[in-house]
Amino acid sequence: MNREEPLFRAIEDVASDPKWGIGRVGAGVDNTLSPEEYYDLLSGCSSDFQMWETVYCHALPSHQALVDWVRGSRLRPYLDTLDKEGKAAFENDILRRVEEEYPIRKDGCTLLHFRRFFFVAARQ
Repeated sequence: MNREEPLFRAIEDVASDPKWGIGRVGAGVDNTLSPEEYYDLLSGCSSDFQMWETVYCHALPSHQALVDWVRGSRLRPYLDTLDKEGKAAFENDILRRVEEEYPIRKDGCTLLHFRRFFFVAARQ
């Protein structure tokens, strides 16, 4: 549910550049329903339904740390299609975009906003 966060937009934008030849490799990575869709789906079959969102603000020590944060998850489908040099160049393109989008805070860190949606449904 982080599709609008600049880091994740940068990944999608870079991956869509034809020079990588990876097309829609990562399509569907963020296929979640909206909170309203979860509500409509689950509230009708539960006697108690609660939902909430939280945005975690992670202070990371550098722009590179933002890229490192997603290397083993969001970047994985893309990196798996590239050779060693391609992986490094792909990450560097993302890093350049991240450097434009994320200001350095007073303490030298960058802030990553990480949205999470939770729900609990119970039937009695």
